[in-house]
Amino acid sequence: MRIAIIGSNGFIGSNLFNYFYKKKNIKIKKMPSYTKHTNWINSVCKNISLFSPNIIINCSASQNLLDSKKAIKSLITSNIYAQCCFLSEAKKNKNFIGYITFGSKWEYDQKGGYSPNSFYAATKFSMDFFLKYFSSKNLATVSLKIFDTYGENDPRKKIYNLLLNSYKKKKLLKLTPGKQELDYVNIKDLCEAVNLTCKYIISKRIIGFKKYTISSKKPITIKKFIKILKKVLKNKLNVKLGAIKYRNNESMKSLKKIFNIPGWKPKVNFVSETKKIFDKY
Repeated sequence: MRIAIIGSNGFIGSNLFNYFYKKKNIKIKKMPSYTKHTNWINSVCKNISLFSPNIIINCSASQNLLDSKKAIKSLITSNIYAQCCFLSEAKKNKNFIGYITFGSKWEYDQKGGYSPNSFYAATKFSMDFFLKYFSSKNLATVSLKIFDTYGENDPRKKIYNLLLNSYKKKKLLKLTPGKQELDYVNIKDLCEAVNLTCKYIISKRIIGFKKYTISSKKPITIKKFIKILKKVLKNKLNVKLGAIKYRNNESMKSLKKIFNIPGWKPKVNFVSETKKIFDKY
């Protein structure tokens, strides 16, 4: 089985590469992450043509949350146009059977209705229609709707990592009142979910276009998360809630309508794993 990972130098992509690299009977190929240079798309397409993957996992995307002209161009290019180009190129290979990409919880309201909170989320939702177009009885296309992921060596500027950095450096972190709900899934569990998706594609259990959530089903507010951290960590966590205002498009409530991949559920305990990550330093 030949698997290509686009965006293999990002947090999710690098972990997926390491996960599949250890498996027998799988040949894995790294492909570059999104850049603003136009030759990025051509470079990835050339790699797809040369490697002829059976399954492509696309972890690369622009995550710009603005809606300026520059941001709109970047988001449409990376999140829609580029993916259509990749699929078009990959379909030239008769042994290409599956394409997996990642959506966002920000595409939906609490009840599961379409309600993107940013242009970024709108491009993710829009791509589903193109995934359906490219899919067939011989080609499965899957959008995995990610909630909140965490794990070791994560460089992303997420609230989890801001808290970790504050704890390590013993510096004050100013936050909002912290009523936002987060739904954390460890990167190890995410890798298992992607692996299961690949198995379903190979066995034809997934045919055509499908979308699934990657949810712990146990949302937690930032305020409650901080309260737990203060109880379990060895050292003091210096955080000031309510010091800054919420963003205009802040997502407050977690999606309640969950449609996780059949047969998958997270195994890593959030509290014990977080304590391990934080108190490692």
